Amino acid sequence: MGDTLIAEPVAERLFTVEEWLEFEKRSEIRHEFYFGQLIPMPGEAKDANRIAKNFVKKLDDELLSKGFETFSHDIKAEVLPNGIYRYPDLVVAPLVDDEHDYIVKHPVLLLEVASTESAYRDRVKKRKEYHQVAYLWYYMIVSQDEISVELHQRNEDSTWDIQYFTEADDEIALPRLGVSLKVSDLYARIKL
Repeated sequence: MGDTLIAEPVAERLFTVEEWLEFEKRSEIRHEFYFGQLIPMPGEAKDANRIAKNFVKKLDDELLSKGFETFSHDIKAEVLPNGIYRYPDLVVAPLVDDEHDYIVKHPVLLLEVASTESAYRDRVKKRKEYHQVAYLWYYMIVSQDEISVELHQRNEDSTWDIQYFTEADDEIALPRLGVSLKVSDLYARIKL
């Protein structure tokens, strides 16, 4: 499924956040919330799922010991309160972020696995949105079609630096989380 499906709202009417949450509980597919519109999310490739699972497998216990929790795929992240809620492929949040059962309100890391169809949306639209999330320290875009990791890191002055990793032996440091991982860890079991 391509970007056309993503851009088409579910219905002409606008939903409240509460109506959307109830709708999602009964829906067979996920929908992101964008200022009252429900945007259907296509199914993802197995490799996209594997990449997110590889991150969790490599860092979950270490992050937990440092006071952070990882969520993948079906957990919503609040991008703009009452305005934008997304389903990132992976979310890292402080353990104390338990205000809501279905939404992470204080994400510190968001990871999107980019496909050919989603690359523009992940690198442009979501990047602009995610850079506005007050609590966010890191935004990672991992390509599922080639070894390519784009790391956006917020500085202390709220500006963003971008690093690119294209070699399997490259080390991705996430100092504010106190962890690092090799690019090859993300691409375990992925045939490129």
